[in-house]
Amino acid sequence: MEKDLLYKFSSYVLTDNKLKHFMKRKDYNEYIKLKTFNGQMDFALADKIASAIKKWAISMGATHYTHWFFPLTGKYAEKHISFLEYNSKGDFIKKFNGKALIKGETDASSFPSGGERLTFEARGYTVWDYSSPVFIKKDDKDNKVLYIPTAFCTYMGVAVDEKTPLLRATEFLNKQATKLLNTIGYSDVTSVICHVGCEQEYFLIDKNLFNKRKDLVLTGRTLLGAEAIKSQETSHHYLGQIKPKVSAFMHDLNKELWELGIMAKIQHNEVAPTQHEIVAVYSQANIVADQNSLLMEVMNKVADKHGFKVLFHEKPYKGVNGSGKHNNWSISTNTGINLLDCNKANELVFMLAFTSVISAIDKHYDLLKMSTSSLGNDLRLGGSEAPPSIISVFVGDDMSEMMSDFVKLNKVKKKKGSLLDMKTSSVAKAYKDNCDRNRTTPFAYTGNKFEFRMVGSSQSIAFSNTVLATIVADEFKQINERLQKSKSVEQEVVKIIIDNITNHSRIIFNGNSYDDNWAKEAQSRGLIDYKNSVECYKRLLDENNIKLFEESGVLSNTEVKVRYDTFMETYVSDCLIEAKTLVDMCKKQVMPSIENFINNLIDTNNKLEKFGVKNKEAIHSTKNLIEQNIKLSNKVEDLNVLIEKIKGKVVIEDKAEFCQKEICNKMLELRNIYDQIELILPESNKPFPNYDDILFLNND
Repeated sequence: MEKDLLYKFSSYVLTDNKLKHFMKRKDYNEYIKLKTFNGQMDFALADKIASAIKKWAISMGATHYTHWFFPLTGKYAEKHISFLEYNSKGDFIKKFNGKALIKGETDASSFPSGGERLTFEARGYTVWDYSSPVFIKKDDKDNKVLYIPTAFCTYMGVAVDEKTPLLRATEFLNKQATKLLNTIGYSDVTSVICHVGCEQEYFLIDKNLFNKRKDLVLTGRTLLGAEAIKSQETSHHYLGQIKPKVSAFMHDLNKELWELGIMAKIQHNEVAPTQHEIVAVYSQANIVADQNSLLMEVMNKVADKHGFKVLFHEKPYKGVNGSGKHNNWSISTNTGINLLDCNKANELVFMLAFTSVISAIDKHYDLLKMSTSSLGNDLRLGGSEAPPSIISVFVGDDMSEMMSDFVKLNKVKKKKGSLLDMKTSSVAKAYKDNCDRNRTTPFAYTGNKFEFRMVGSSQSIAFSNTVLATIVADEFKQINERLQKSKSVEQEVVKIIIDNITNHSRIIFNGNSYDDNWAKEAQSRGLIDYKNSVECYKRLLDENNIKLFEESGVLSNTEVKVRYDTFMETYVSDCLIEAKTLVDMCKKQVMPSIENFINNLIDTNNKLEKFGVKNKEAIHSTKNLIEQNIKLSNKVEDLNVLIEKIKGKVVIEDKAEFCQKEICNKMLELRNIYDQIELILPESNKPFPNYDDILFLNND
């Protein structure tokens, strides 16, 4: 059975190897050539490919197809269309042609567009992205639909999705990196590919407990709740034994993911109780972004069958670790050279690529931080359990020494790998990596890639990788311009590497980024700490950042503003949903429970007094609880006033700043009062399951 399971990998994906069995060799070769060299597809070839796709899909049992696209909602969208049509004689036929494959139509005004699409001008298009494979998805009843990855734009061609900018950015990187490598002597390099490996963190919660928490259902996080008696301080959960129910969920999850061609490789318990991680193998950035979105949807479906709910919120529980996506990023040539592998790439080429990434991060760390910003991630970043809000790059002592030596010697002085000796004959000897791991840093070099640890668990990885590819490609573009003017390419490359090291080392920090002293040191280095999403979003409209996106062809001025407006609107919307949910919970669940407990205490005190017993401590505690409940009630009303007040604000920046400074702070004040009260509430008066219930008592 296990052997069959492993052999079913990609069984629901139309790989190129499968496609060629449904096409003539000449047509198939033309298609592969088109994919390899990023050519434009004509309708004649599209018809032939569509015919092949239809034959495969129907042979697999699919009845419908959909253009699968990624609007700026953080989720994907789909519209199912049957293969059945009437012909001119009135008989039904199974039809799917190149026109249907290439382009679909949808209502763009119903998705975020920053005001670009209004109800009276609603047309939008979905356009086939043939760099990402089509696949079949089945539901619990074994109904099957063909999914076609597509870009999404308005009638005027404005990209209002996650996919299009990522495709443009990776193409920009490919162009500039290939040109650079050709210039310095690598004439056999015809393309450079951006590779990504994504580590997805998440929490599992019992479905019944989830449904009893209105805040989890409506916002994805707990808006109220005192910390559990036991937490993660013992580190028992991290890489601990996977519980049978969770293991069964993971097993079924792997089965579905493998069928969809998602190579889920690693699974384990994370640091926090009920927190876990799944890791997929490296692939092209665009494909990984698609697959990660699909992975999250499949996780939800499989979890539901196992009596769980998956929490992707960046900070679902106060006082325990939040969840992120660790975005492992590298660039490789079509000849198989990873430019960021210090042991395999040419020493000069590696040092050029390596220091260029560092230079790009130093110049554009504001954009990188902005790409991970959200209301949820604001709660996660900056604590001593996730990367701090200040961007820095960890390279390790060995790489720092190598960079220092290069400045002095004008050449790479490699360190030999040291042996890891456990001083026992029973344990095999092994070589150490060329750098340590620093879990406190946002952007770390790990030997053959950079790991960007700031991306939030619920976020698409598309925009972060769009920014990464754009800023590195722009760095390569500037290098190309310098090399064109130079008399000696090799000498100029050495100068560029030295410039990168000497001018941009301020972004490098190998120490403890959780330490308060780092914030002071970062400030002295001129690194700005953009503490919240509203500050970060404003950086998107910086003149230099708009110029970067426009000149690279990744985003037009209009498309930048679409994203700015959408990010701000989403922030405000998410904040107001949380605030309204909190008010509703307090009025309908929390305050009635507290009042019921107070009445019980008063009744008990009155009964004791009838017997001549006057418990001063109990009376004092009751009075204190009454006072706390009044404070809570007042905070609820204050929050209600703020929710109403924001309706009078028109400018989106004003709304977002009001949410960040006023509403979020008021919600925290309210929570702090309740969390103290919750500690003394008896089990019979709990308004909903608490942290002990969720994290420890009901997760077997």
